[in-house]
Amino acid sequence: MTGLEMNRFKSIHYAASSLADLDGWPALDEGPPTSEDFNKLVDFSKVADAPLTILDQDYEITNCDDEGEFCNWSCTQCVRPTDVLSCPNKRDYTSDLVDFLDSQGLKATFFIVGSRVVELHTWSHPMLTSISNEEVIAELQWTAKIINETVGLVPKYMRPPYGDFDDRIRDICAQLGYIITIWDRNTNDWMIGDDTPDFNIQWVPGNFTQWVKENSNTGHISLEHDIYEQSAAQGPKVVPILQKANFNVKPVASCLGDKNPYMNRIIPTATGITGTLTSGTGKPSGSSKPSRASSNPSSTSQTASTSKPSNLGSPTPMSSSERINYNNWLIILGLIELISNNFS
Repeated sequence: MTGLEMNRFKSIHYAASSLADLDGWPALDEGPPTSEDFNKLVDFSKVADAPLTILDQDYEITNCDDEGEFCNWSCTQCVRPTDVLSCPNKRDYTSDLVDFLDSQGLKATFFIVGSRVVELHTWSHPMLTSISNEEVIAELQWTAKIINETVGLVPKYMRPPYGDFDDRIRDICAQLGYIITIWDRNTNDWMIGDDTPDFNIQWVPGNFTQWVKENSNTGHISLEHDIYEQSAAQGPKVVPILQKANFNVKPVASCLGDKNPYMNRIIPTATGITGTLTSGTGKPSGSSKPSRASSNPSSTSQTASTSKPSNLGSPTPMSSSERINYNNWLIILGLIELISNNFS
């Protein structure tokens, strides 16, 4: 990443963060209002009739589709052929990590929560299978809209919060042009921010040391987060482990041979809104329900009973993973896809 690209990255970070404080945007960390214009983009008759999941107080799904009819990844680790399996952030830790990647001549994929706002990670980070079709569309389109108005790009790839999605979410994303991206190696580094007493951040490089020794005929997508200082600091530790094992670290789109990770379209103006928008303070101009999201991934998503170095998370590979070269390793970093050569 050149100095110019780094400045552009930082500009995206601050501009996107401030956009959510302007008039006419959904409130931070709250489910965005639905929009008739957004809803017109989806033919609901072509969306799977999967029931909404019910969450308990710990955000665990209580009515899992155990039979797998709707291929719910949170419940059964089920994947479809269309799934890609494998920041800017208010803190400064992301910049340190990007500086390191830049010094090594590497690119990585970052996914973003829209109310922070460059691939999609929803506006308020909810369990998508627990909210209505209209609410799912709003989560995606408000995020795409703020990214589009900030950097002039419409993202193509999206990561469902907590890896929570099923056929209903797949159908909505497909009609909107979004490609669902998940992971096949999970560091569980989010636990450091949850003050989980039995989690040791040193297990992250320990996991990579073990993973690179595995005999695999595909590359991998690993999940890390840059929202905490300690978790972001693991990047400079794990990249040399991958390089020493002759893996290439690259963005998701590059791994899939996709030369255009963004869509050539305009996000429509949101009219016919049901809900409230901000009044210039980052606060809702009216009452609004609190977000369904919590700071912790649902325990039904891919985690191990402990976070010690191990072969964490290996869902059944989907067919498109065959296109991934063995010596490729993708790092999904918690929150924006930044593909620097698009900013050169």
